[in-house]
Amino acid sequence: MIAAILAVLFGAKLSVPVPFRSLAFIILGVQIGSSVTMQTLTGAVRWPLSLGMLAVTVAVVTSACYAFYRRVRGWPATDALFSSLPGALGLVVALADDANADMRRVIIAQSIRLFFLVAALPIVINSLSPQPTTMAAASNPVLWQIALVLVASAGAALLLERLRVPAGLFIGSIFVSAAFYIGDIAHGALPPPVLILANVILGTSLASRFQDFSLSELWHCLGDGLAGFGIALALSVLGAAIASLLAGLPFTLTLLAFAPGGLDVMTVIALALNLDPAYVGAHQLARYLGMCVVIPPLTAYLLSRIGASEPGQG
Repeated sequence: MIAAILAVLFGAKLSVPVPFRSLAFIILGVQIGSSVTMQTLTGAVRWPLSLGMLAVTVAVVTSACYAFYRRVRGWPATDALFSSLPGALGLVVALADDANADMRRVIIAQSIRLFFLVAALPIVINSLSPQPTTMAAASNPVLWQIALVLVASAGAALLLERLRVPAGLFIGSIFVSAAFYIGDIAHGALPPPVLILANVILGTSLASRFQDFSLSELWHCLGDGLAGFGIALALSVLGAAIASLLAGLPFTLTLLAFAPGGLDVMTVIALALNLDPAYVGAHQLARYLGMCVVIPPLTAYLLSRIGASEPGQG
């Protein structure tokens, strides 16, 4: 990701073909699903407490970032609102465009937050827990079983994508893969070269969000983006700490689940750090789906209020 962003900022033209991106999501979803165990499912009874705390945290993060951008930085209300929503970048960008927000400002603020989360959070988590609990090692893979899981997962993923289910590629492959492994139908993990390729595609895809911005534009917005990232991260850390106490879960696990990133990236990081990807994925998915349901009508209401109080606002 870092290498690709540097290349983009120095003038390279970067594009990730849609089939490659879809393939990466399916591969990573299969790997995450393969890590789900019966122990994970039995531990899920403690999740409702942290899910409730997550909802509170998302609301507080959005309100605090909005107040900073609006009152401290003096941004227009629409720019402040859509730059403050944590995660679900595609939905946020679509809504911001409809509301005539400054798209460059919104995308830069959102992308800077995600970049620093991906770059810094693994280091923070490793410093808090240098020797995280390692999941049970997978048995030697059986190639025909792995091939079967990939085909079935790809079919489910593409079906959900066609039905326009949010994050359908990721969700479909995770659930089908998990069913195969929990049901003891498949064994072993995907070959490392395949996973490395998928992670390279994911990192390059993240970097492509900086494609249309010059170095001077990013530098100009860096301070505001970092400030918003700091506010969101501090409040997410607080929410994660409370959830850890309430649910009796490791703080490093709740921290990653509460991080204002995205379903795909945060779950992949959980897998890389030997933290429970099912827990992290469930929380990131709950936030994503909650935002898809709540944010469109909420932003319509808020923007109508803004328009009534600020006639000049677009």
